[in-house]
Amino acid sequence: MSKIKGLFLSSLFVLLLPIQVQGEPAARVGDWTLDLGKVDTMISGQVHDLRIEKIEAEVLDHLLDLESKANNIPKDQVVDKMAAKYLVPVTEDQVKQFMEANKAKIPANDPAIKEKVHSFLENQAQKLAKTKYHEDLASRYKVEILLEEPRYTVTGPQDLSRGPANAPVTIIEFSDFECPYCRKAQAVLGKLKETYGDKLRFVFRHYPLPFHKLAPKASEAAMCANEQGKFWDFHDALFTDSQSLAVDALKELATKLKLDTAKFDECLTSSRHASRISSDSAEGQQLGITGTPTFFINGLKLVGAVPLDAFKEVLDKELKEKSK
Repeated sequence: MSKIKGLFLSSLFVLLLPIQVQGEPAARVGDWTLDLGKVDTMISGQVHDLRIEKIEAEVLDHLLDLESKANNIPKDQVVDKMAAKYLVPVTEDQVKQFMEANKAKIPANDPAIKEKVHSFLENQAQKLAKTKYHEDLASRYKVEILLEEPRYTVTGPQDLSRGPANAPVTIIEFSDFECPYCRKAQAVLGKLKETYGDKLRFVFRHYPLPFHKLAPKASEAAMCANEQGKFWDFHDALFTDSQSLAVDALKELATKLKLDTAKFDECLTSSRHASRISSDSAEGQQLGITGTPTFFINGLKLVGAVPLDAFKEVLDKELKEKSK
């Protein structure tokens, strides 16, 4: 490090080492401090993913040890030899079907294309055979991954909610009205509402992504609708009906929903709800949210337009725990 750079760093930063306890500062700039607990919250999902990755690798390594001894096969040959029984040979018909289905992408003048396709399908078949073997291992040896997923504490406002306040499960969604995945997720949330009824409470939090330039104003418009008791009507219409989030389109939507347009227009022009949008986004950042939609189901994080079954798996487990 150069002397200049070293002087620069030493004049701006105080390194607080060792740092071990949540609640202690991790860094300081003047009278501003960064709390270690805040940092840990932001990265807890990444830490969990790394732990799971390492746990699964160690478990598989142990299983291969057991298989090596049980079958008298060198450990480095176990997977190839044992997965062979799950391997389904690639047929000529499969090659033809693949080529037909992908003919627009396949170069017609490549004389070796048939062999390349066969090789590709064979490689996919081998991967599938290994996956099935790993699944069989986990089943035969009764593998249990005991690491629990982190639960996040969402502390911000929960006034934008529907469903009973005392519902056993609360789903908090950080969302963006300009996000296509958020739009796609609404159908799944609707099915959850139909399936679980009063067992669920839904909470909406604003999280317009930086590159969605129209999303912040759309969020403000939804808050303006909330002033007239029509947040969820406006929310649903933005995701299902609206083709534009431009200000004129937002005002047209207010008219369609029979809002007091003078009050709505004044609210939207005033930007008085911009601070709420910023506050929601700030908490989302502290929770480590990087994309939308992000859901917290009783504190358990689900990211993206996840399928219905993924929600049900978490919800059924939560409801079972709550019923004990």
